[in-house]
Amino acid sequence: MRFMSSGRCAFLVSAAVALAGCSSNADSEAGDAAPEAALAVEDAENAQTDTSRSKNDLYVSGPERSGQLELNATNLTYLYHRMSGEPASLARMMTKPLGMRFDNEFARRRFLEENFDEFTDLVDEAVAAKTYLVELNGRLEDYDFDREGFPIHGLFDRTMVSFSASESGSEGLDFALALEGTGEMSFLPMSPEEAEILSNSRNSRSVDLEVAFTPIEAGWEQVRSDQQRVVRAKAYRVRVLSRDGSEIGKITSEAQPSNAPLRLYVDNPFAKAKLTNPWSADNAPEAVLDRYAWIIDERWQMSNYSDGDKVDEAMSLNGSSAGGCVDQFGYSECQRISERRSDFIARCTQSVPEQRKRDCYSIRHLPYTRQEADAL
Repeated sequence: MRFMSSGRCAFLVSAAVALAGCSSNADSEAGDAAPEAALAVEDAENAQTDTSRSKNDLYVSGPERSGQLELNATNLTYLYHRMSGEPASLARMMTKPLGMRFDNEFARRRFLEENFDEFTDLVDEAVAAKTYLVELNGRLEDYDFDREGFPIHGLFDRTMVSFSASESGSEGLDFALALEGTGEMSFLPMSPEEAEILSNSRNSRSVDLEVAFTPIEAGWEQVRSDQQRVVRAKAYRVRVLSRDGSEIGKITSEAQPSNAPLRLYVDNPFAKAKLTNPWSADNAPEAVLDRYAWIIDERWQMSNYSDGDKVDEAMSLNGSSAGGCVDQFGYSECQRISERRSDFIARCTQSVPEQRKRDCYSIRHLPYTRQEADAL
């Protein structure tokens, strides 16, 4: 089976309402309290803000940009992971959108190996577009005779567009696109004569809004009461369309869009080596710490993160969400994984070098994944 011929359309699925999140292991062992307290003191003494130089060392310039990409739940996931560097559930992301089922682990592995290059071509396309587009629902409000135009409902100073993580096979928090600058394009200028003709020709004020934007950065952000994985973007053009696709008008920002390559995380989460399962590696504790350093070191914090946002707080916000451990695996299996994770943390503290022991306790706050469930 060819991956592209059977799967390209299946991978490029429609955006869905955000439903899922990820969970944390709420259980903690009393015996951990003393060493964790001591390590917390050590962390407080050593903590400091990363310099811009060290932050920049984590990123590289992406490929030259060309063409256009209409955003959906799947290619947003690719864009997010490649820009942020967050570990990706590669095998699940390659198979779940296609509804793939395998007779055994050998057939599954063969599919992953044979189709991996074509999968990463889709990832590369997601980070190399010159023009990024997303379509929103909107509405023309009552005509403003003083300003001569229609205010547009659906565009705000920072317009948030949510996408379900499950569409792409990604495990963890849901996704959101944060469109900045759309508020300044929330008014459609039009003469009274043209506006009256438009109003008389339409039964509804509902419109589609095609927003062109440039991605800026990606990471975790609190959206209302939940954490989401967010791609921050700068909007620079809005096309107002009727429901049949014809253009009613176009609004452009004064700022010119950037055509520079996107800023990508230096450690590519879609590298083929990441297909391996760190939970079952020969030196599993260090392999897990290495794979999830992005979360443990809180590299998920974007430039606008709020003081006090910590990985345990971020994960606990989603403990009861649809994508949490219980909802993903069921109560009994989740309880088993939770207990095995506690054992794994104890094993970690006994086997890793002294300077990494404090990171072992952060494992309890990692998202639950199928790789962990299969290995423990």
